[in-house]
Amino acid sequence: MVMELPAYPANIRDILNQSSSVIIAGHINPDGDCLSSQIALGKMLTAMGKNVVLANVGPFERTEISKWKKFFVQNVTPEMRAGNPLLIVTDCSTSDRIGTLYEETKGLKTVIIDHHSSGEPFGDYRYIVPTSPSTTLLIQRLYHDMNQPISKDAAYFIFFGFSTDTGYFRFINAGQGFALGYASELVDLGVSPNSVYMKMNGGKKLPFIRYLGALIERCEPFLGGKVMCSYSYQKDKETFGEDKPSDLFYAQMLSVEDVQVVILFKEMPDGKTEVGFRSSHDSDADVGILAATYGGGGHKHASGVTVARNITEIRQMLLKELEKQFSD
Repeated sequence: MVMELPAYPANIRDILNQSSSVIIAGHINPDGDCLSSQIALGKMLTAMGKNVVLANVGPFERTEISKWKKFFVQNVTPEMRAGNPLLIVTDCSTSDRIGTLYEETKGLKTVIIDHHSSGEPFGDYRYIVPTSPSTTLLIQRLYHDMNQPISKDAAYFIFFGFSTDTGYFRFINAGQGFALGYASELVDLGVSPNSVYMKMNGGKKLPFIRYLGALIERCEPFLGGKVMCSYSYQKDKETFGEDKPSDLFYAQMLSVEDVQVVILFKEMPDGKTEVGFRSSHDSDADVGILAATYGGGGHKHASGVTVARNITEIRQMLLKELEKQFSD
């Protein structure tokens, strides 16, 4: 079946045209797709004459996005709320995923732009397209629907977000040929795929590579080798630094024979555990549903959640849920 991104509803296009001030928020622990979608959308709305604030609480730990921190505020002040700006939340399937920004923006009229299928619906207007491989492609579609030109600068961010969320094209499914058409448009606008790839994967420090080795060394197989778990601890920051090689780790472990699901548990300073999930594209396991069970969100092959339990407790609970999925 050939797919395409649907047009934005008229009510979203109307509210964007009518709003003079906009706050664009993204999820905590942002990745390239999240920040790129915020930045690219901000560029479009700024060009339309809107007053735009980009907000994200971070942390901006990943090497490839750390320099973008300067574009974002980490708190929404009462002054920023003056005049009741429109709130747009990108790449986020649950309200709590924007962290403290949720309380700071509560009551503002809200538009959701996202490609994650799981989570609790929120916001006043929603454009959620699970068939899109990235949120940035949804921003690209919005440029088209709003009849706005895509600058070379905006095209770079759109392509970057698309590339990070698809593992540089590896996670595009059959029937998603439209995504390659969107990518082709961005290349024709002046984006170099080679430079984006190097931005994603180059410039890593030696401690980063050693951290990857440590995560692989800590791996434990479960459920007959179908599930692989590893662990990131607070003390790792002292040894390896802030940049965590999550994406490389997931890719490496999903290449192991028989592995269908990879889970990375991250110890948090407040006693909570942050959990990241990835599943192979030929697996029947739905890690989006798994994360949503505990208040998180994502989609079938990539999701995350933060829970008020230690690693051992939540691991046991998640493995029981996965065992049910595999037996269905």
